[in-house]
Amino acid sequence: MYAPALLLSAGVAAFSGAISGALSGAAGLPYFHLGALDLGIPIQAFGVIVALGVLIGATPLRRYAEWHGVSDDHIRGLLTWVMVAGFLGAHEFDVIAYNWVKLSDTAINPPAGWWPLPETLWPSNWWLPLRIWDGISSYGGFIGGALGFAMYVWWKRLPARLFADITIVGLLPAFTIGRIGCTVVSDHIGAAVDPDSWYAFLAMDYPRSAAIAGGKVLNPTLLELFYAHDRLHPGTTVDHLLAWNLGFIEFLYLVPVNLIVLWLAFRPSKRMPAGFVTVLTGLLYAPVRFLLDFLRPGDTDPPHFGLTFAQWSSILAFVVALYVGRRILQTGAPAEPVTRTSKEAQERLKIILRDDEEAQKHAAADDRGDAQRKKVELARADAARAEAAERAKAAKADEAAAAAADDGDDDEAEAAVEAKPAVEAEAAVEAKRAVEAKAGKPASKPAGKSAGARTGGKNKNRKR
Repeated sequence: MYAPALLLSAGVAAFSGAISGALSGAAGLPYFHLGALDLGIPIQAFGVIVALGVLIGATPLRRYAEWHGVSDDHIRGLLTWVMVAGFLGAHEFDVIAYNWVKLSDTAINPPAGWWPLPETLWPSNWWLPLRIWDGISSYGGFIGGALGFAMYVWWKRLPARLFADITIVGLLPAFTIGRIGCTVVSDHIGAAVDPDSWYAFLAMDYPRSAAIAGGKVLNPTLLELFYAHDRLHPGTTVDHLLAWNLGFIEFLYLVPVNLIVLWLAFRPSKRMPAGFVTVLTGLLYAPVRFLLDFLRPGDTDPPHFGLTFAQWSSILAFVVALYVGRRILQTGAPAEPVTRTSKEAQERLKIILRDDEEAQKHAAADDRGDAQRKKVELARADAARAEAAERAKAAKADEAAAAAADDGDDDEAEAAVEAKPAVEAEAAVEAKRAVEAKAGKPASKPAGKSAGARTGGKNKNRKR
C-alpha cells in the first residue's frame, strides 16, 4: 500500500523537523514556499501535488475494487464521476460560501447603462462560477464528489456501501496529499501564535516579505496578521510572525487517519461491514476540521449564523456518519472479496492477464497460419487452372497433328508430335512457378529450350 507508506514517511519527516526545530531553540517551523515553474506556461506547484495525489489515491482504490471483483468499467466510471463532480463542487461551493459578496460587487465592474435592475443585482462577476480553477473549498469538493458518486451508483444500480468504501480508500490518500500542496503554498494561514506557548514549534515562522514585497500584496491574510500585530504593539515593527499553517496541521492529523482506515479496509480477517470505513472517516475527520476553523482569522472565512461553512458542514457530516454508522453496524455485512487477501487478488489478475496475452499471441499466430494456408490454396487453384489450360492447348495440338496426318502433311504432323513434349514441359514449369509464387517461395529459374523443341526446329528444315 504505497499511499500510506508515502504519507507516513512525509509525516515522520515533518514531525522530525518540527521537534528538531524546537530542541534547537527555534520558535517555529521555517517558512518555505513553492510557487510556479515557468515552462512557457506557469506550472503551479499546488496543481502538480494535487494531480500526484489523485494518481496515488487511485492505486488503493483500484486494488480494493479488484479485490472485490469490480470491473474496470465501473472503476473508471466511478473515478470520472467523483473527480469531475468533486472539482466542480469545490469551486462552486467556494463561490457560494466564501465569495458570494463578489458576485454583486459593483466596484469591480460597474453596471451597464441598459441594466434595468438595481446596481446590487448586476452580475459584475458573472464569470466567477465558471472559473473553476479560481478558488476551491474542501467541503465543496466532498459535497460535489458525493453527488457524483450517488448519481453513478444510482444509474448503474450498484451496491452503495461497497462502492462508498472503494471511493474513500482512494479519496482519503488523495486528499491528504493535497494538503501537502496547501502547506507549500500557505493558502490556509491561521491565527497568530504566541512564541512562548508550548505548541509554538508547530506554527510557521512567516517573514513579512511573504505578505508584501515591492509594494505588491502576495498574501492578504498574512498581511492582515502583520497589520494586526502592529496595531497591538504600536511603535514596533516585526519582520517575522508565528502563525498556524492549517494545511500542515491537518496533514499531520490525516496521516494516522489514513493508516487506521486503510488497515481496516485491507485486513483479511475480522472485516468490518461494507460502508463502515467510509463513516469512520467522517467520524474521525469532521470534529477535528470543526475545531481547526476556530484557528482561522475571523475575516478569512465569513461566519453564517455564528459558524463557518466548513463548521456547519462538519456538524452535518458527523451527524450523518453517526446515524449511518449505527445502521451499518446493526444491519450490515462485510463485502465478499474474490480472494482472501488483496495481494492474492493481484497475483490472480497477473496470471489472468498473462494467459490473455498468450491467448492473443496464439490467436494472432493462428490467423497468420490461416492466411498462409489460404494463400497456398489459392496458388494451387491457380496452378490447376493453368495446367488445365495447357492441357487444352496440348489437346488442340494433337487434333491439329491428326488433321495434318489425314491431309498427308507428314512433316507438319511429325513436327507437331515432336513439339508436344516441349509444350507439356513448359506448362509444368509454369504451373510450378505459379504455386511457388503464391506460397511466398522464390520462383524457380525458367527452363531453357528443351531438346524436343530444338529437334522440332531441325525437323522443320528436313526435306521430305
